[in-house]
Amino acid sequence: MSQHPDFGLQRDFYTFAPETLGEALPEFEIVREVGKGSMGIVYEALRRADGLRIALKVLPPSLTLTERTLARFLREGRMMARVEHPDIVRFLGQGQGRAGGVQLYWFAMEYVDGATLQERLQLGPLPVRTACAIAARVGRALQFAHECGVVHRDVKPGNIMLRGAPSTGDAAPDLAITDFGLARETGTGSMTESGAIVGTPMYMAPEVVLGGTADAGTLADVYSLGATLYALLTGQPPFDGPTAQSVLKSVLDHDAPRPRRLRSDLPLPVEAIVQKAMAREARHRYGSALELAFDLERWLAGERTIARPQGALQRAAVGLRRRPWLVTSIVLALLLAGGAFALQHERQQRLIEQGLSEAEAWLQQAATTRDERDRPRTESQRKELLLAAISAAKDVLARDPAQPLALLVRAKAHHRLRQWDEALLDFDQAERLLGEATPEILHFRIETLRQRGDAASMRRLQQDLTQLLALDDSPRTRTLVAEYLLEIAQQTAGLERSEALHIAQQVLLPVDDDDARAAVLRARVLEVGGDRDQALAVMRNVRQLHEGDVYVHLQAAAMFDRLGLSAEGQREQETARLLQPAAGTPESPLQVPDVSRIGDFLGDVNRLLQRLDRTPTPATTPPAAKEGQKD
Repeated sequence: MSQHPDFGLQRDFYTFAPETLGEALPEFEIVREVGKGSMGIVYEALRRADGLRIALKVLPPSLTLTERTLARFLREGRMMARVEHPDIVRFLGQGQGRAGGVQLYWFAMEYVDGATLQERLQLGPLPVRTACAIAARVGRALQFAHECGVVHRDVKPGNIMLRGAPSTGDAAPDLAITDFGLARETGTGSMTESGAIVGTPMYMAPEVVLGGTADAGTLADVYSLGATLYALLTGQPPFDGPTAQSVLKSVLDHDAPRPRRLRSDLPLPVEAIVQKAMAREARHRYGSALELAFDLERWLAGERTIARPQGALQRAAVGLRRRPWLVTSIVLALLLAGGAFALQHERQQRLIEQGLSEAEAWLQQAATTRDERDRPRTESQRKELLLAAISAAKDVLARDPAQPLALLVRAKAHHRLRQWDEALLDFDQAERLLGEATPEILHFRIETLRQRGDAASMRRLQQDLTQLLALDDSPRTRTLVAEYLLEIAQQTAGLERSEALHIAQQVLLPVDDDDARAAVLRARVLEVGGDRDQALAVMRNVRQLHEGDVYVHLQAAAMFDRLGLSAEGQREQETARLLQPAAGTPESPLQVPDVSRIGDFLGDVNRLLQRLDRTPTPATTPPAAKEGQKD
């Protein structure tokens, strides 16, 4: 458990002996009390109906005296049911019982057998890559919760469980975010008293300290995740003190100590990510938990991050603000040493870095569905953000035309605005400046070429697909290649169609059905190949395996409609609408207007697969086609 004081978050609850609670809730076999949280007692239990090991959270009778407390407890279960995600503890059910004439309320969750990150920190800081990988996973899970309309409000190491034994290696372990007892729904009033402060002080955002629960929005979760990453990297929270008041005062009045002061081997970009996530003003933080996750994943992949390490002059400026009497002597020294030129050069570089950071920030914000105040972002607002990104990138290029990153940002913004010709020019120029095509450039350029749709674009697209598969043999790339092969099969016939379908199957072979797109594509390959019954069986299995995935339900609806099962298709369409009201119909395949060189493309992909997979592959001509030739 944590070595830090809980500042009164835990209370002296009315506690039940397991046998007493078991009598009150006969559907469960109570094993032991696990712990007390801010809103109830958690027990390990077995569900008698199926023997499933669960965590049972019970609201003690002493807390059910107020309607507000009961409503918050019931709301916690309701919100957990809304945020079903692999990295969020799974909600199993909710109910009530009686003990000694007193009404009890409970809800059941999956039992996570492992330690919290707070307990793991007793062994010391985590490896840098492991800490960043964990924070990225938590960021993606929080983004999912935010898009479901739920803000956690108490993100900290003690509320993140590691599934299984604590790991000291570099691999990111499986995890589960727990304790939504302080969570609230975005766009609704708070059930906490006005002005009340909720959360854990050393991980609490400044605006929450100032404004109370009303200001605990999604960017407060971003701050708390940054503070959690700080603790994982340094072994201690960013702020600490003997009392809650002293910690809260520190949060308001001071910046956290630089992480590199506590861990000298910490890479500068990682420190910059932590500092950006923990910016005291929300507008200077990442625009969403997903943006923070993206930046961590960029660093893990060896790519440039949005967050920029502070330059020497920036760090000096902070020191000078604290020691104003040094300003005059330092300025004189710089002038005497001819430092004006160096300052000008660094200022120019800083402006370029700042412009790149702003351009990337605008681009990332345009990809989010809600703004920093949890309001839905309109299409018009997204367009304005994209135009701002283009303008900022243009300013950078005016200062230094040889900035490939500025070209990439501008190209992505043009791409999202569906300005295909402008996007293609920028992607090509970025490739020339970098000296090679990166997987990121190829992914975006392939989609740009698909949208252009002319014969020359289709020939380039085929080249890019084979090049991408050679550079990035990932499930994402394999599904992209398989989708294009399926488009070819749909618009050709005979041997060429059979060959395209056969190679599509080979492309997907290493990707298991946990990948929703790959699973759907296997069903579609069977459909295009004419095996109607098997295609339906596979699609129905995919639908069960990926229950709740909007993409899968939409693809299932489209297939059922194509095969004449309109009632079943309508049910899938309705399920998708309930999961995501804005969801439309699945994207229709794009035409392949130029088939003159498709045979060359199929041959190139087949040869590349043999080299990548390093296993003997069947002959290019599928068995069915060979039998047809014999006849």
